[in-house]
Amino acid sequence: MHRTPNRRQIQAKFSTMPPQRSQATAYLNAYKMMLEKERLEEELEKLEARRHQIQQRLAILNSQTIAEEDTTHQQAKTDLENKTPKFKTITLEY
Repeated sequence: MHRTPNRRQIQAKFSTMPPQRSQATAYLNAYKMMLEKERLEEELEKLEARRHQIQQRLAILNSQTIAEEDTTHQQAKTDLENKTPKFKTITLEY
C-alpha cells in the first residue's frame, strides 16, 4: 500500500536569492506564481481523473459483488433443497 503524506498546507517554494524590490523582481515573482498555478492545476486534473477511475472501479466491484452474493445465495438455497431428505407418505389403516 502506498503511504499518503501528511495533509498540510502547500507552501510556496523559497528562493535562495535575497529579495530585491524592482520591476524585474515583480515580473519574476509573477512568473513563478503563474508556473506554480499551472503545476497545481495540472496536478488537480490528474487527481480528478484518478478519482474518476477509482469511482468507476468501485462501481464495477459493487455490481460484481452483488452478482456473486446472488449466485452464492442461490447455490446455498439449491444445496439446502438437495440435502433435505425426501419422505414418501404412507397411510396405514387399522
